[in-house]
Amino acid sequence: MKASEAAEVGRVVGETLLGTARRSGQLSAAILDRGYGAAARIAGPAHRDRIERVRTAHRQATTRAGQAVGRGLGAIGHGVARVGARFADGRPVVEEPGAYQAVSVLNGLYGDRLQQRHSPLSLPMALRAEGRDVPLSRGGLHAAYPHATGLVVVFIHGLVETDDWWDIRSERNWGHPGESYSRRLRAEGAWTPVRVRYNTGLRVSDNGQHLDALLDALVTGWPVPVCGLVLVGHSMGGLVLHSALAQASSDRQWPSLVRVTVTIGTPHQGAAIVRGVARLTPVLARLPETRWLAEVISSRPAGMGDLGHGNLLADDWHDVDSGALTAPARTVPLAGGIRHCVVIGTVPSKRDGLVAGWVGDLLVRPADAQVAASRGEVDPRDIRVVGGARHLDLLNHPAVYVHLSEWLAFAARHSPAPEPSEG
Repeated sequence: MKASEAAEVGRVVGETLLGTARRSGQLSAAILDRGYGAAARIAGPAHRDRIERVRTAHRQATTRAGQAVGRGLGAIGHGVARVGARFADGRPVVEEPGAYQAVSVLNGLYGDRLQQRHSPLSLPMALRAEGRDVPLSRGGLHAAYPHATGLVVVFIHGLVETDDWWDIRSERNWGHPGESYSRRLRAEGAWTPVRVRYNTGLRVSDNGQHLDALLDALVTGWPVPVCGLVLVGHSMGGLVLHSALAQASSDRQWPSLVRVTVTIGTPHQGAAIVRGVARLTPVLARLPETRWLAEVISSRPAGMGDLGHGNLLADDWHDVDSGALTAPARTVPLAGGIRHCVVIGTVPSKRDGLVAGWVGDLLVRPADAQVAASRGEVDPRDIRVVGGARHLDLLNHPAVYVHLSEWLAFAARHSPAPEPSEG
């Protein structure tokens, strides 16, 4: 980890601890006031002044203690920064697996704020290979993908995830470690898998713009001519890829190369669980004892708010109540001339049962993941449900790969062979 990154980790730790101390103080004060208020009502007017003096003294003592704790926790943050800087090895945090995973979670929870203050912990969108960011130059792409083919499948992860999450649960879901969609595709040889990493706390519309630029650079610098693209997104990643398609400028080459999109566990209609939690905010804010929790919920990152409504463009989230029970009407048609495919997970093996409809994959319900089949943008036959799969299982699951293989075969058939280069 670089010294600047270590210092920023300490700063974030300190701010988090200070925030925790402040909210603990708010809760203690609320409980104290309610207790003394009840005592005053029971004791009656004759003792009210005495009870008020005791309450004031108790409140002041509690405040001083909270301030002392806050100073101590702030010192812990500074200490973390100093220790981290001392042992910093100069390697970027994105090349250290444990730190990289932790920072990706920070990005999911605070990514918009990290970017606003130009924090070194704000993860820029990047291609990833072998645990490193890939330079988007012809030389950098050739070094990272020496066996590149003209068929490229791009994997885009979801909220708080990283590119490494496409490898999780291989032993549980495949029966042996090390298996993944990427590994299978590399072994088969027709498609070259690439993975994208991004700051999931940012607006989906912002990440859509970043993905547009990244795919343009990828196609321009790819070692061989690209004749076909397939975009695969898990959860928020599915919104990001559709946002990129919707925002791509007319002079971009890459949109015309996209044959298929595959969204996996993506809440196209918005995630009901996110809206439900947001809906609690005004209720919690009414009581002093739960006001701190309302503040925590209200401070969620912008990207998580977009996930609650399925927003793709900036216009989708302007003037939208973050606690609304229903998502706004979809205003963005899916890109034409592309086969759009959807994978939905349900925890129950019985995929069409009442329970499956209610719980979905625990984070996204089938109703959340549905897209506008009625408008003819998605063939109902391309909406596949995988039973017995939780949200994260979908990142690396044999049943998902069966569907993905079918759609990739279709994309390969509809991708013309590149013209031979001259000379």
